[in-house]
Amino acid sequence: MRRQNKTVLMLLAAVAFTASFTGACSTAEKGARVSSAEGEDLRELIAQARDKVFPALVNISVVTVDYYGGQEHKGVSTGSGTIIDVAGHVLTNAHVVNDGRKFRVTLSDKQELPATLVGEDPLTDLAILKIDLSKLAPGTTLPMAELADSSTLQTADNVLAMGSPWGLSRSVTLGIVSNTQRVFSQGTGDDAIDMMQEERGERYGLFTQWIQHDAAINPGNSGGPLVNLRGQVVGVNTLGNGNMGFASPSNLAKDIAAKLIANGEVPRSWIGATFKQIGRTSYSNGVLVTSVISNSPAANGGLKAGDLVTAVDGQPLTVKFPEEVPPLLKLIADRPVGSQIAFAYQRDGAAGTAAVTTDKLYRDRGDETLLRGWGVVAREITDKIARDRRLQGKTGALVWGVRSGSPAGLAEPPLGWGDVITKIDNVPVNSLKEVVERYREIMKQEKLPEFILVEFDRQGKNQVTLLKPRQDKQTDPPREVPKAWIGVATQPITKDLANKLGVEGTFGFRVTRIYPGTKAASSGIQVGDIITVLGTEKVAPKGPQDAGLLQRTIRKLPVDAPTKLTVVRAGKPVEISLDLERTRPGADEARKAENKDFELNVRELTFFDRDDERWDDSVQGVLVDSAEEAGWAGLAGISTGDLIQQIQGTSITSIDEFRKAMEALAKSQPAKVEFVVLRDNRTFYKFAEPDWKPTLQGENPQP
Repeated sequence: MRRQNKTVLMLLAAVAFTASFTGACSTAEKGARVSSAEGEDLRELIAQARDKVFPALVNISVVTVDYYGGQEHKGVSTGSGTIIDVAGHVLTNAHVVNDGRKFRVTLSDKQELPATLVGEDPLTDLAILKIDLSKLAPGTTLPMAELADSSTLQTADNVLAMGSPWGLSRSVTLGIVSNTQRVFSQGTGDDAIDMMQEERGERYGLFTQWIQHDAAINPGNSGGPLVNLRGQVVGVNTLGNGNMGFASPSNLAKDIAAKLIANGEVPRSWIGATFKQIGRTSYSNGVLVTSVISNSPAANGGLKAGDLVTAVDGQPLTVKFPEEVPPLLKLIADRPVGSQIAFAYQRDGAAGTAAVTTDKLYRDRGDETLLRGWGVVAREITDKIARDRRLQGKTGALVWGVRSGSPAGLAEPPLGWGDVITKIDNVPVNSLKEVVERYREIMKQEKLPEFILVEFDRQGKNQVTLLKPRQDKQTDPPREVPKAWIGVATQPITKDLANKLGVEGTFGFRVTRIYPGTKAASSGIQVGDIITVLGTEKVAPKGPQDAGLLQRTIRKLPVDAPTKLTVVRAGKPVEISLDLERTRPGADEARKAENKDFELNVRELTFFDRDDERWDDSVQGVLVDSAEEAGWAGLAGISTGDLIQQIQGTSITSIDEFRKAMEALAKSQPAKVEFVVLRDNRTFYKFAEPDWKPTLQGENPQP
């Protein structure tokens, strides 16, 4: 299950007192209702219910794509779902599939199959996937679960929460129903919270009266079924915290599933008004209009904030309690888009009527994508975004993030979060789709233009800027001027260490390794020798802080000059003659390359890398300095310290070869990229699955 946001936890806390009281009663009831003999019967009922539903229970694995900081971030999440028909439709939560690009389901017989998203409905937090039945093993019969009538569910009924918590094997937990019509309210219990707002601006559960129960819902159980003891699905588990669990009723789930399967979405009406129960007001009937959005159907039809609605289409209406608000919202939403609803109301003591023609209810959060070559995350402007940001309309696309150091970030002035792109190279772009199309037209050109003119609105001001789509070629870090070096590794020998080694009064540097292939290797120096004099200069460290003293002294001498060392060996001084040589470049000076597509940083092998890993000159490749965990390379399993030896069948022997290989990939844009890496002296094949082009909902992510 993808982690729920802080708001959800706050909402759970808001009902904690009521739930804990109910839970205490529930525990007492369970203890009172179940005797030893009844316990055996209950166990048998649980087993029968489990055996009915478990075959239809699936684990869902989702590759997600999230956008922030002007970059694409991939991840993997898991959840649960239930097969509800022989066509392979799987019922789950919308937050399980949210931001998903690729889906796989694991059946009860361990078959792992691809699936596609049929549709999602955040307002009820429900979604439908469809299993690719062409990949089903021959002879396999697809099981399905039965959706029961959730209206028959009563407080204190036993229920089972089923799923795959933590992405593990299937599990079941037992609990009882605490409440069949839970809505989330403020701590006072007065105002119903008509939404569970996620940090990314999407409302969840607007029309839901939740089934509250105390069967444990662990991460990974989201989307799994809530089951009665007859083995029927009565709900879809959505939220859980401690002994509080919440499930969407199966009657709601059946309705939403049918609409998603038929339309790919749930068509709903919207009037732009919010309502409040009258339980703590002086009114005896009706429902209070708490807000009306300007220029909305409700406003245009004559409703105003403060009106007391007493009837809808001639039917008297009274909403006294928070639990009665969601059914009213659903009543309006279920009307055909464009239909007329008659509201009777009281205003300042006078009766009135309003004829409201509904509009379509659109999603709060629009589609978004990454314009990779420019370093811009662009988002669709929805009605809600336009209202919240006080935009003039929905024309253009909203900048939702800019990557540091990208063409958009380096433009003058740079694009920034909240800007609205309205034109690209003098061509108006009225939507996110048109922005993506214009981006594709420009970036597919054989020779990219030097600059692209982008017109945008920023806080009501119309501005223009120039983007440079052609990235400057990477430059290698400057190398240090060659200095003198001796091919040995050493450690400082101080007073206490000298005493323990039996060479009291000897201060210097003990040789810990002689690098093969260096002039030192043929000089006669040995591991264990303590260097005390270099030429005519004593090298006597006073403590660990002088660990670099020997190297600093060596670097003062001419490169390739002959010199003499005085070493202490077996307690006696020994003189050694050798020629100095040039310093070998370390990791800081190594040539490097960064690939933003795969979010991968590599560098060339150094002399010291080869020595540390005991690699001879036959071992070739580039060393991974870093790989973003959620990037294309990271998701393929490439990690820091790997030695990339082949990319898509091409041997990689240098930084130049790596750059050429990555440029070739950017041009050919294959669906899968094979990397051969050396890790711990073992060869591994890693496969990346990049999404090269900006994609919108409903598009195939592959070009």
